[in-house]
Amino acid sequence: MANISYEEILSIQRKANIVDIIRDYVPLTQRGKNYFGICPFHDDHNPSMSVSPEKGVYKCFVCGNAGNAFNFVMEYEKVSFYEAVKIVADKIGVSIDISTSKKENTKKSPLYDIYNIAYKFYQNNLNTVYGKDAKKYLLNRKIDEDVIKNFNIGLSLSDSELCNALKAKGFKDDDIVSSGVAVQNGNNIYDIYKNRIMFPLYDLEGNVVGFSGRIYNQKSESKYINTKETEIFKKGELLYNYHIAKKEARKEKNIIVVEGFMDVIRLSTIGIVNVVATMGTAVTKYQLNLIQKLAPNITLMFDGDKAGEKATNAFIELANGNDSNIKVVRLEDNLDPDEYILTKGKDKMIYNLSHAQSVYDYKLSSYKENIDFNDSKEVSNYINVMIKEFEKIDDDIVREIEIKKLSESTNVSYDLIKSKLKDSEKKVIITHKPKNIKINKYEKASKYILYRMINDNNMILYYFNNLSYLPNDTERKLASEIVLFYKKFNSFNLSDFIIYLEDKKELINLVVDISDLKYTEDELNDNIDNYFDVIKESLYNNQIVKLTSELKNESNSVKRMEIAQKIVDLKIKESNKDE
Repeated sequence: MANISYEEILSIQRKANIVDIIRDYVPLTQRGKNYFGICPFHDDHNPSMSVSPEKGVYKCFVCGNAGNAFNFVMEYEKVSFYEAVKIVADKIGVSIDISTSKKENTKKSPLYDIYNIAYKFYQNNLNTVYGKDAKKYLLNRKIDEDVIKNFNIGLSLSDSELCNALKAKGFKDDDIVSSGVAVQNGNNIYDIYKNRIMFPLYDLEGNVVGFSGRIYNQKSESKYINTKETEIFKKGELLYNYHIAKKEARKEKNIIVVEGFMDVIRLSTIGIVNVVATMGTAVTKYQLNLIQKLAPNITLMFDGDKAGEKATNAFIELANGNDSNIKVVRLEDNLDPDEYILTKGKDKMIYNLSHAQSVYDYKLSSYKENIDFNDSKEVSNYINVMIKEFEKIDDDIVREIEIKKLSESTNVSYDLIKSKLKDSEKKVIITHKPKNIKINKYEKASKYILYRMINDNNMILYYFNNLSYLPNDTERKLASEIVLFYKKFNSFNLSDFIIYLEDKKELINLVVDISDLKYTEDELNDNIDNYFDVIKESLYNNQIVKLTSELKNESNSVKRMEIAQKIVDLKIKESNKDE
């Protein structure tokens, strides 16, 4: 249990703006009173999470995740409730001391410790006499001392000095080999990285979890050697520079995506830091979700060669139509961003970024590169391909602009292209229909009663004195918690109640759902006893079913008579309530 009172937590919540807290993690856009953003708790492509500053709660309308600022941080950061309180307090400048018994992940923690020692060890090597040639190589590539320091660049030497240093600190051979910095040969282990400039690779929180080692003074088939996948290093779940880029990306409302970590480093030298790298892998769904949550706008700037074009197309395809906020920069002469800045300069790079193409302009220019405009069949196929792309555009104005561009570039009538698009739209079949979730009268009554309880303090004790039962276990638990809260504090407030629930996510999700229900004024003036009667009917029915089952299994005649009488009494009660 943390050494902080409920009242102190309440004070922190009242000082914290839930929109500001969540905006640190997910870009939010205001619509009316509420704010909306991509939900980070499921595979979300269209903003389905609503944040209400008035209520102090967030809610996803797809996965149902809901709660206050503490619950959001707890879910996002994967920490305890009290650790989330500390994080929120730090964000708003409130100093608190929370003692928690956080469990260490004993299986993974040795690997983190190994990498923490390794990257410092490599950094130290670079600053010794043995690092003179490596540093000269870096300076020749315009990577100066500040960049070396900012990105913790180091150097591995020829002998297995890292292995020896780690063993001297008490690490087991198995852990050293499992970390990916060493290889076993017989009974001995040896450093994997030898005579290479070492670039640390980080997880999303900024912990070193791998390395990429580059040759600089020798020939090798492998210019780079990267850490193998381990328990803490999974390439498809990481983005290079994420931990640094996220703050600037949210400030700029734009995240630039490149392929290599050298592209990130080079862009930082010209003052552009809202950049992440996929580290050469095909972008995974997991990485896409991370990128979409960093900023409302994405700029793709993969390498300028055919492979980079393929990676750009794959990213757009993976975004699955949600690409209205994606822009594309294609660099000439097959250059990657690192090479581009070195050969063309800072101003040319900034110009390219400021003139990034929309996805549709990119496709328009990309598809027509190999079109023979003297061949009417090729032009026709090109127009049909672009019409299929235009079908995905929700914004009528954007669609209109793109149709005009296509007309001008192909010399084909605007009206003809527009008519073909309309014909195509007529053929579209809507396959997804909204689900109509039917709930029975008992569920309707339960939700109505809970709604009245959280909006009218008088109803809380009335429920306790006259019903104290709901058929659904979770709803019954919620009602009990509401009663307990009211008895303890002599009033009920939704945001304070959610704090009281701490990490009881099922109840928090339910109470936020209940608070969002809509009832007419006439419905809210209904006699609550009518809803109580519906619940009592459910209670009687459940008891009758249970007793009927007991009656079937009972052989003693006296007990059978007693059970039968209980059933009759319940049926009389049920019939009397309707009179």
